[in-house]
Amino acid sequence: MRKAVFFDLDGTLLPLDMGEFIAKYNAAAKKSGFFEKISQAHGESIFFEAVRAMLKNDGRAPNRDVFYGAIESMSGRSARYLIPFADSFYENEFLEVKSCSHADGRVALLIEELKRKNYRLVVATNPLFPKTATDSRIRWAGLEPEDFEYVSYYDNSSYCKPNPGYYKEILGKLGLDASECYIVGNDVKEDMSAVSLGFCGFLVTDNIIGDMERAPECLKGDYSELLRFAKDLPALPPNFI
Repeated sequence: MRKAVFFDLDGTLLPLDMGEFIAKYNAAAKKSGFFEKISQAHGESIFFEAVRAMLKNDGRAPNRDVFYGAIESMSGRSARYLIPFADSFYENEFLEVKSCSHADGRVALLIEELKRKNYRLVVATNPLFPKTATDSRIRWAGLEPEDFEYVSYYDNSSYCKPNPGYYKEILGKLGLDASECYIVGNDVKEDMSAVSLGFCGFLVTDNIIGDMERAPECLKGDYSELLRFAKDLPALPPNFI
């Protein structure tokens, strides 16, 4: 029996346009001066090269360590030096990025319905961000981090989507099998890749990324259909493990 629901965040729980999100993120990071703290001349390019290193992580270390290790190898700036500046950015200028997103009331109803039915809930967002940045985006969606049993951050994850190791790592931590889980997301490749492991997928067609025709066999629908799907799920016994 399926008893857990994994949710993507950006474009799924939190409706947004990813292109606009990236543009506003870059503008906010430049405004904060964080890129210049990495390198006066090449900070932005080094930053995104370090992000690519996280995306390629094969489980050898937490994404956070891979990120700052890559930066240090290219700029000489250490994590110890940079993290206070990163924290300041995510606590201040990053909040301006909220303007490219909006909360959808159906999402809050969806989570409320699944909690009422005792499903285990997971935020399975690509773990490229620290806790502060990810928790902020959860709140932008009209939710709270405490609504979920587990949230993936860059310091508790050693893989990124669509590497199957990303999902396997979370399953192992929570004592779950893929056959016991749903995956809900808007990205054909990154989110629906979990279907190959045994997840039952629900592809959210609002804000879809990728070619829907190339999606694996999965459920599909907009937010209203997703909410209807949740309402049709059976309730589980309390503390059902």
